[in-house]
Formats: sequence, C-alpha cells, structure tokens
Amino acid sequence: MAGKQKSKRNIKKEVMRLFERSFDMDKLNYKKLSLSTKPKSLLIGIGAGTVMYATGFALAYAAMQNNILPLEEFAKLSWIILIPVTIVGVTAWQISKNRMEYPIRQEILKYIAELEKEGGLLWKFSPLMDVIGIEDTNTKKALAKSNEGKFEELAVEDYTEAVNKLNQVLINTDNRQFSTVVAEAILDNFGKLDLEKQAS
Repeated sequence: MAGKQKSKRNIKKEVMRLFERSFDMDKLNYKKLSLSTKPKSLLIGIGAGTVMYATGFALAYAAMQNNILPLEEFAKLSWIILIPVTIVGVTAWQISKNRMEYPIRQEILKYIAELEKEGGLLWKFSPLMDVIGIEDTNTKKALAKSNEGKFEELAVEDYTEAVNKLNQVLINTDNRQFSTVVAEAILDNFGKLDLEKQAS
C-alpha cells in the first residue's frame, strides 16, 4: 500500500524524466540555434539598402549639379527613394536569413524524423493538452500530426514550439492541473514495454 502511494506521488516526476530522455531540448532549440544568423542577415539587408540609397542619391545629386534636376525635386527624391530602398533592404534580409537558417532547419527536421519514425513520439504526451488548454491550436495540431504519422507536414517552428510548451508544463510538477490521471495516461500511451526499454 505504501509503495502504491509513493508511486502516485512520484508518477509526475517519472513522466518528466521520460520526457527528458525522449527529447534533446538543445537539438530542438530553434530560436537559440538560429540566433547567430540574425545579425549577419540583418547586416546584409542594411548593406543592400545602403548601397541602393547611396547609388540613387549620387545619381540625383549629379543631376542636380548639372541643372537637370531642380533643388526642390532633389529634396523630395531623397526622401521618396527611401521607400524602395526599405523594400530592397527587407527583401535582402529575409532571403539571406532563410538561406542561413536552411541548414539549421534541415538538421532539426532530420532529428524530428528520428524521433517520430517508430509510431510517433510527440503525440504520446497529448494528455497534457488538458493542462495547456484546447485553445492552443498549434500545439494540438502538432500532436495530431505526430499521431497521424504526418509530422513532415509541420513547420520546424510548430514542432519545436509544441515540445517547448510540453516541457514547460512538465517542469512545473506542482501544477494541480497536471494530475496523476494525466501522468498515467501518458505512461499508458508509451506502454509498459516502451517504458522498460527507456529505463534500460
């Protein structure tokens, strides 16, 4: 009897340890892994915009110096040109950002495929939706796609964010909504044989 009570008290921690063994959070930390690409891509965007503005300004200034462009028109043009310059800068930033993040995304996708290859993994923690709340449609969708074996239809951000949400719930083992009923349902999803393999 005492053993059963102890098991009830520790079941949530058991689920937390199971989650930690299942997911390498460092490999799924998309925001952290892509952090180094942000200043580089931003610099490229600013550089592209600066070059375009300098070129346009130089041409307009030369036209003004040769009395082709009136001073008033030159003043207006120096402001108007900021619109296409901004568009070019933002476009260059987004393109370079996507290119730099591509290998990072591919590595994460490869790791996700390993996690989900044998009947799925993420969906086994779906009872935690009772804690997260059904209004979180992105996490619900990620769990559903895992259960259907269609995880490849998910964006990297959707999968990693869902894992992070689950992790946040499990860290707070004192949360009353994270009940032993929820914990037992998760363990049932894994099954006794799976748990024995995880423990060995």
